Amino acid sequence: MNPLVLLIVGILVLAGVIILMVFVAEKKRTSAWESISQRLGAKFTPKDTERHARFPFRLFNRGSKRKMKNYLEWESEDVKVHLADYQFTTYQSAGQGRSSKVHKQTICILEKEGLDLPVSFIRGQVALFDWVGEKFGAQDIDFADDPEFSKAFVIKGDEVRTPQVLGHELRQHLLQQKKTFRTLEMCENAIMINFGKRRKPEEYADLVAIAMPVFYMVKSRSAW
Repeated sequence: MNPLVLLIVGILVLAGVIILMVFVAEKKRTSAWESISQRLGAKFTPKDTERHARFPFRLFNRGSKRKMKNYLEWESEDVKVHLADYQFTTYQSAGQGRSSKVHKQTICILEKEGLDLPVSFIRGQVALFDWVGEKFGAQDIDFADDPEFSKAFVIKGDEVRTPQVLGHELRQHLLQQKKTFRTLEMCENAIMINFGKRRKPEEYADLVAIAMPVFYMVKSRSAW
């Protein structure tokens, strides 16, 4: 057989094996999340392309082909908990063509009617990037009495109300957990933590344990 034909066949077989492995892994992940939903008595949706759109968070405006997978929803102490894999696609010019990248992460949204939270966005500092940004006038909210927190995070939002809900205990909690999440967003009656990558289904209790203290600390100060 022609060596070129053999090479093409080999590439196709390898691509098929990789696709099959990814498919099997995704099915296994979905099955694991579904089992957890049954344990929690949660509503489970394998795939959803619309539900995220009702939350006005920055993350949900990035890229295209946005969707939630392995979506769980349940109530705990009058708080509606949403836990899901979320993904979107971005495109970048590469020479005469375009390359794409699929961004995947696990998110947790905590929602309660009656909350009135300021629009707020928190992410970890990226040393060089944010240093350059400051030199060119980029602004974020700093806490004069908490330089460690101010150095660790970039905080955007209402300059009056956002500092009010970020009390000392919450700032300490976020510092302790800074390696476990990528962004924290607040708006109206909901809080979202983006864990930055897809987390294992068996870690669900740890994820909720990170998110729930944020909710209660913010709730205790949101009535100011």
